[in-house]
Amino acid sequence: MYSHMSTSPHSTNLSCALMEKYQFLSILLAFSVHFLTLPFVHAQVTDIFTDKQALLALKARISHDPSNLLARNWSTSSSVCHWMGITCGARHLRVTGLNISNLGLTATLPPQLGNLSFLASLDIRHNSFYGSLPEEYAQLHRLEYLLLSFNSLSGELPSSIFDNLPNLLLLYLHSNMFKGKIPSTLSRCRSLQKLSLSLNNFTGVIPKEMGNLTQLREIYLAYNKLQGAIPKEIGNLTQVREIYLGYNELQGEIPIELGNLAKLEILSLPNGSLTGAIPKEIGNLTQVKEIYLGYNKLQAEIPIELGNLAKLEILSLLNGNFTGAIPKEIGNLTQLREIYLGYNELQGEIPIELGNLAKLEILSLPNGSLTGAIPKGIGNLTQLREIYLGYNELQGEIPIELGNLAKLEILSLPNGNLTGAIPKEIGNLTQLREIYLGYNKLQGEIPIELGNLAKLEILSLPNGNLTGAIPKEIGNLTQVKEIYLGYNKLQGEIPIELGNLAKLEILSLPNGSLTGAIPKGIGNLTQLIEIYLGYNELQGEIPIELGNLAKLEILSLPNGNLTGAIPKEIGNLTQLREIYLGYNKLQGEIPIELGNLAKLVILSLPNGNLTGAILKEIGNLTQVREIYLGYNKLQGEIPIELGNLVKLEILSLPNGNLIGAIPKEIGNLTQLREIYLGYNKLQGEIPRELGNLAKLETLSLQNCNLAGEILSVLN
Repeated sequence: MYSHMSTSPHSTNLSCALMEKYQFLSILLAFSVHFLTLPFVHAQVTDIFTDKQALLALKARISHDPSNLLARNWSTSSSVCHWMGITCGARHLRVTGLNISNLGLTATLPPQLGNLSFLASLDIRHNSFYGSLPEEYAQLHRLEYLLLSFNSLSGELPSSIFDNLPNLLLLYLHSNMFKGKIPSTLSRCRSLQKLSLSLNNFTGVIPKEMGNLTQLREIYLAYNKLQGAIPKEIGNLTQVREIYLGYNELQGEIPIELGNLAKLEILSLPNGSLTGAIPKEIGNLTQVKEIYLGYNKLQAEIPIELGNLAKLEILSLLNGNFTGAIPKEIGNLTQLREIYLGYNELQGEIPIELGNLAKLEILSLPNGSLTGAIPKGIGNLTQLREIYLGYNELQGEIPIELGNLAKLEILSLPNGNLTGAIPKEIGNLTQLREIYLGYNKLQGEIPIELGNLAKLEILSLPNGNLTGAIPKEIGNLTQVKEIYLGYNKLQGEIPIELGNLAKLEILSLPNGSLTGAIPKGIGNLTQLIEIYLGYNELQGEIPIELGNLAKLEILSLPNGNLTGAIPKEIGNLTQLREIYLGYNKLQGEIPIELGNLAKLVILSLPNGNLTGAILKEIGNLTQVREIYLGYNKLQGEIPIELGNLVKLEILSLPNGNLIGAIPKEIGNLTQLREIYLGYNKLQGEIPRELGNLAKLETLSLQNCNLAGEILSVLN
């Protein structure tokens, strides 16, 4: 067979050519298969099927879905792009957005979300996600919005996540539980415009590398545990509008470089340990609207350069160590709405230039050493809603011009040296809700015009030299909740019109010269929590109507001329914590109904004409800490039930007609610090059980018929 085959050179060359061509095609095909296979395999990792698997991994981690939305909507039988909260790109049909915010979900974050390679926005805000942030999210190179705030995420932030997120614009991680240092790799997110890490547990220093984020508009690092100094490199952030670094443990001085931030609108650095002076360069921030530097240790004088901040609306420098006078240049800030300079060491007079601040709504300068008179020009600030000038050394009269402030809601001028009368023009302030004028040297009568203040909730005029009667017009203040008129020289009877004050919670009229009876109408004030009428010249019986005051916690009527018996209706006041009825002329027995007062902490009924025995029902008052029943005409034995009062600290029963032995059960009261049983008719042995009272400081048993030695008992 082979002998018939051709062996010509032409035939051989053709065969070789065919073989070479075949070999070349084979090699070409092999390479083609290899290279064609690579992108196909890659597509297996990052196609829409992979996106679906990543999202199903998230769904599998959800342990609580209160609306069952994802369980019903994220179905394997439907397209991912049709799932709730999912956005797909029109070109590649890949997942570009995941928004499952505000669904009340509880879950951890799966690492598989790092496979969503086209993801531009991840929003899980306002849920209950917990656990750490997976490092795999470093693969999300297209990410622009990472919004994880208002969850319970914890652990440290993986620094690798921020190595390659060149498109990241918004990073919201606030209101979580992250800890550790802020990664310096954040500085590689050069497109970042808003950074919010507030309300976490971050420690360490603010990375100086943040100065590289030159596109940053807003930076929120407040409410963490950051320490160290504010990096001067923050002065490089020339696009920044808002800086919040307060409520940390930052130290050192405020960098003068902050004066470079020409576009800054809000500078918030409160509640830290910053020291030194406010840099005068802050006066360069001509766009700034709000400055908060309070609750630090800043000192020196307030820079006059702040008067350059023509757009400033809020200036808050309270609770520092500022000294010197309030700069008159503050009067240039015609856009100012709120100013807080209190709780410093400021001196001198209030500048009259403040009268130029026509838009001012809040003027707060309390707790300093300001002197001089209240400027009349403040009466021109018709937008004022709140004035706080108390706890200074201001003197002179209250300007009648304050009566022009028709929008005023709070007038607080206590604890100064103000003199003269309360201007009747205050009665024009019909929006007033709170007025504090106490602890001054004001005199004269309370103006009846105060009865026009229909919205008033707090009337505080204590500790002055006010005279005359309490105006019956006070009864028109139907919104009032608290009245403080004590420690004055007020006379006359308590107006029955006070019974109209249905919302009243605190009635404080002690230490005056009030006479007459306690009005029965007070028993209609069912919102009352505290009553102080003691140290007056009130007389008559305690109204039984007080037993209607179901919310009453403190009843203080001592040191008057009250007569009659203690009403048994007092036993209805089950919220009562303190009762003071001593130093009156009360008589009769202690009502057994007082044993119902389960929340009572102080029972004070001394120095009266009470008779009968000490009730065994007092042993029910297991919360009581102090009992004062002495200087009455009580008789009988000390009830053994007092041994139940395990919280008792003071037991005062002197100067009566008590008989019998001291109950050994008193030795159970291990919190007792003081015992007064002297000047009675007690007899028998001093109980050795008193030796158990390790906290006892005072033991008074004089002028009794007791046997035994106190020292031997206590030893």
